[in-house]
Amino acid sequence: MQRTEIDGVLVIQSDLPGPLAASLTFGCGARDDEVDSIGLTHLVQHLVEWDELHDTDEYTNDVWMIETSFSAAGPPDQVAARFTDICSAVSNLPPEDLSDAVADLDADSLYVLNIDNGLLDPWGSLLARRYGPRGHGLSRWPAVDYGLFTADEIRRHVERFFTSGNAVLSVTAEAPQAMRLRLPAGPRVTRGTSLANHRSGPVWYADEVRGVALVVGVEPSVEAVLLMRALRSLVVDALDQAGIAEHAEFLFEVVDATRHELGIRVIVPERGRKAKNFDASVAAELLWTELRKLVSAGLDPADIVGLVPSGDAPIPTDVVPVFESVAWMASIRKLETATHQELFGTAEKDYSDPLTELAGFSAATARDVMSDWLSSAMIVVPYGSRPNLPGVTDDSCPRTRFVPAGEVIRQPLLRRFGNKSSLVIGTDAISTVDGDGNVHTVPLSQALVAGRFGALWLAHLGHGCVTNISDFAHAADELRSLLPPRRFRQAPASRLPW
Repeated sequence: MQRTEIDGVLVIQSDLPGPLAASLTFGCGARDDEVDSIGLTHLVQHLVEWDELHDTDEYTNDVWMIETSFSAAGPPDQVAARFTDICSAVSNLPPEDLSDAVADLDADSLYVLNIDNGLLDPWGSLLARRYGPRGHGLSRWPAVDYGLFTADEIRRHVERFFTSGNAVLSVTAEAPQAMRLRLPAGPRVTRGTSLANHRSGPVWYADEVRGVALVVGVEPSVEAVLLMRALRSLVVDALDQAGIAEHAEFLFEVVDATRHELGIRVIVPERGRKAKNFDASVAAELLWTELRKLVSAGLDPADIVGLVPSGDAPIPTDVVPVFESVAWMASIRKLETATHQELFGTAEKDYSDPLTELAGFSAATARDVMSDWLSSAMIVVPYGSRPNLPGVTDDSCPRTRFVPAGEVIRQPLLRRFGNKSSLVIGTDAISTVDGDGNVHTVPLSQALVAGRFGALWLAHLGHGCVTNISDFAHAADELRSLLPPRRFRQAPASRLPW
């Protein structure tokens, strides 16, 4: 693997078979936005694409939590022209016709489906609770209307993050002489990691989420990843035996060189017997039981070997077209670890390299790796769930019986019978009062309201929690007038409901 520079940009080269492929990666992702500028990094990516770039045989551009990348493959002259254009576009942001450039951009398109998928995601809830309204904690919240961003904001964001010192170009052969990477000059971005709501665990809490999830903070290692995958396998079997779910996802977030977040998300079945039988409390109890058993007993090396996927495993027929469409990226992905190590001092741990880190692995080693997992463990369940989790502290958002002064909003008359819940809009806070008189108050400085097709949610950014206030959707205009424009986020009317 060779390292050179082009116009001050580090270039990592590894000669690999196939057409020339390259990826320009910036050490800037969704975590580098701020709570009132969520989507800004995605907007920069869009504005680069909005410019007229030279075509290549293959290309893709992505914004992830920690990075923004532009990738392409094809004949060397095409690749050189495309990356020269990308850097030129970055250097000339924002465009003079900014309003035209964002006119066709839907802020909701930052998400795979819609804003409620982010708001109600239990994994996003855990990160919002862990990190607060910054960094990885931003992943839960909807994007700001892109039309509200100013040219100065975009310019400052580019000057800080999209610089020659904060970028790495990876190539699968020697970079063409004609390629120019003239970016704004600037240093590598460094960050501090702070947990907004750090509390020695384990803890659980309730929130407005679809499903159940667990997170633990780990020291980066292949062993930790494999042990969490082992836990996922145990949880899947337990859920299936209980007849309440059949799927649990392994989740991974790179934070920095000292900390990664690993977890499991239990998905609510959409239909069938298990959909009717799904019990969030039972799911959480199974997660906790299996975690404690694994931490206590460890895992034998023989059991871990079975978790390592074989490279010869057949690809399901229905996803073959998807794999074929991105097959050109396989070579450039071999350089991702080196790129991430340069930019962040760490990288996602996977199985692409021989598992040399497992030499001498034993059940005792596994227990050592997991020794701090329980103290950093956090579990989220939907509101109304009361799981029995021995040794785990209930850290749900505080509720009081005190109703602050303000305008009391009740449900529409036809839906009010037997329901005593209300919304109280004060001069400096918004409070929800449930039917039992429990009050949850959100200071205006920490409030964010999101709406989509009649559904309405109130978020407490400091707590990282969400409350469904759709029963009071008729007060949406009043809430909009009370909050700063960037704290009321509405799904565009152009999007069809799913």
